[in-house]
Amino acid sequence: MADSVKKRRVRMESNRLADIIAWPGDKNDLFREIGRFVYEYSQLEFDLRKIFRKKVGIDFEHDDIMTAGFDFAKLCTAVAAASAIEEDGDADPILKKLMGRCHDVNAVRVAVVHGRWSSTFGGDRAIHVARGSMKQQRMFGYEGDLDEHSDGIVKLRAEIAEAVRAGDERKGRPKKKQIVRKKKT
Repeated sequence: MADSVKKRRVRMESNRLADIIAWPGDKNDLFREIGRFVYEYSQLEFDLRKIFRKKVGIDFEHDDIMTAGFDFAKLCTAVAAASAIEEDGDADPILKKLMGRCHDVNAVRVAVVHGRWSSTFGGDRAIHVARGSMKQQRMFGYEGDLDEHSDGIVKLRAEIAEAVRAGDERKGRPKKKQIVRKKKT
């Protein structure tokens, strides 16, 4: 999409009537974009859970028990907080900035999954009302809008992995703590 001019998802001239008449046509491209975004978002969340688990020393088999109460926003905050502990006070500034970008991705996810999708003769879009502003936003009205967000998630995941790797190299590998358990006799 970057090389070409973005096309509106409009099948006829925009007008109020076109925006209320449902379009019964093929929505496969729209569904593909929505599905890809949800998939890439889930991969980002999985990566963040893995990073958090590693930073605080949670065994994989205990991951669900320990992190089930974390929504995405709390998970981003927890990763930054764990980084601050590792860094003896302040979170790695690069990782902290990347967690801020994760919060931005989450805002898009909220619109994708909680917005009202509309497919009319006027075009396809999500209509979302943010709790804070109580104002309606029309989003994703151009072909490829969600693909751009998905591409951004892929890039963000790579940047996060690089920041974590660089931080591990800078600090040296953490030593795994051994827990000694008494055997019952």
